[in-house]
Amino acid sequence: MSNATRARVADIMTRGVLSLRDDQTLFEVRELMGEHQIRNVPILDDTGRPIGLATQKNVLREVLTVTDQHGYAQLDHHLAQIPLSQVLEPDFNTVSSDTPLVEAGRLLLNYRQVSLPVVDDGTLVGILSLVDYVRVFVDRLEAEELSLA
Repeated sequence: MSNATRARVADIMTRGVLSLRDDQTLFEVRELMGEHQIRNVPILDDTGRPIGLATQKNVLREVLTVTDQHGYAQLDHHLAQIPLSQVLEPDFNTVSSDTPLVEAGRLLLNYRQVSLPVVDDGTLVGILSLVDYVRVFVDRLEAEELSLA
């Protein structure tokens, strides 16, 4: 990845993405996000095709709504009744694993997203996040420091 203009999403994306199906619940996505410290979870249909994102923002909004309506003591029970198909973000950008990193980075910046699902031929193959870009940047800075030492 010596030339940033030639670097592709596949070079830095996270593979083995955690995802859920659209018939799973808001409770399940909240648990998954908390356990793995992630902000977005791709939601797949029954064929495995990405159809939306469960975002931290959407989940928090629903948690607050349910808490206001039913109280905190009933939160988990009510979240387990809400299918992700009702709360997922259906309008989301994706990139392919062959997308240049510069182009993918512009998408993240222009749409103020924290991650982009990586989809090849209709199949989720990874996720690209701001953390992936920061990791590359830190690695480059460390390499520069070593070369100056």
